[in-house]
Amino acid sequence: MGNRLRLVGSDISPGTRATGLVSKLLAREMKVLPISTSSVLFFALAPRCLAQVDANPKNATAAVLRAFETHDIVMFGEIHNNKQEYEWLESLVANPEFADRVDDVVMELGNSLYQKSVDRYIAGESVPIKEVQRAWRNVLGMGPPPPIYGDLYKAVRETNMHRHGKHQMRVLCGDPYINWNKVKTQNDLGPFLGHRDQWYAQVVKDEVLAKHHRAFLIAGSGHFLRQQGHGVIEPELQRAGAKTFVILAGTNAVKGYDDLDHRFDSWPMPSIASLNGNWVGESLAIPVISGGTQGSDSHLKLKDAADALLYLGPRDSLIEVEAPREEVDRTPYGREILRRMTIQGFHIPYIPDTKENPQFDRPDPGDGASSFPAPPKTMDVPLPPRPPSQ
Repeated sequence: MGNRLRLVGSDISPGTRATGLVSKLLAREMKVLPISTSSVLFFALAPRCLAQVDANPKNATAAVLRAFETHDIVMFGEIHNNKQEYEWLESLVANPEFADRVDDVVMELGNSLYQKSVDRYIAGESVPIKEVQRAWRNVLGMGPPPPIYGDLYKAVRETNMHRHGKHQMRVLCGDPYINWNKVKTQNDLGPFLGHRDQWYAQVVKDEVLAKHHRAFLIAGSGHFLRQQGHGVIEPELQRAGAKTFVILAGTNAVKGYDDLDHRFDSWPMPSIASLNGNWVGESLAIPVISGGTQGSDSHLKLKDAADALLYLGPRDSLIEVEAPREEVDRTPYGREILRRMTIQGFHIPYIPDTKENPQFDRPDPGDGASSFPAPPKTMDVPLPPRPPSQ
């Protein structure tokens, strides 16, 4: 595959079949078992029974719209660079009901330094693409973003233009306001990397919650996981009064790379299923969201990580989109990307082989966290004052 580098994110419900089954089992033994033993049996059987309860996947767009009926913030933990995911996201923002209900779309791949240009572009003004694309090209991620990110900005813009005189959506840039022209060393990055999630949360508090808006948040799943994730954004928003709903994108790998669960085979693609009281919620979260490439020894269940799963399709059908080779091969932009990667400690060339690849390769036994450089020593240094938006 060449030099590929990805971007750098239990209660039993009353009335469920599991509840009824456990109750019947306990009733049979109630006459002979002490209360304490019955309690032990209940908790021992409950997870096993839940693992058999069917999920009920729904149309993905309809499920998001339904979530906004009771929540003002819907958080979507994405699989970076995924083609199927962004095809669905483009259709979502083009849906008239979504555009009626949602005020803001908050992007991890959006540098806040360029919010002014993004606002003008999304509002339909004539903004040169070289000016607005700085927002998604100049973020803290390592590699060059593929076209699907710019295409989503464009889809919001086009939806607004088709709705002239009606409610308009805004795209908010959630990444810190780093100016790469001023970054010379790894320690120049530290404050921005160390406060990335805090800044994202601050953008939502200032530009969404303070204005009593509803927003759809997009970031890598690690930023939104309720456990084993960064653990900053959702608690910050909840403390500010937000009612949050978390959706994670995933596939049918449930443990190791070869452990594919065929109960997903009949699901529509894409579809969203609640994680409460069914076998999907009992599945391991990290393998599902990583295509079985990580987390086979993790104990985090999906029900403890999020509210719902966006099922994109079988793992081996998912496609990762790369930046076009002509954008980065011996171009000024490509040389700048290499400079940034070198500053971050990655000393490998980055030239995409093809525009599309399988999303999840089989893990190399030699892969591991040790291949990543140490973080900057300035991660705890506060963010510098925010400059004027460009």
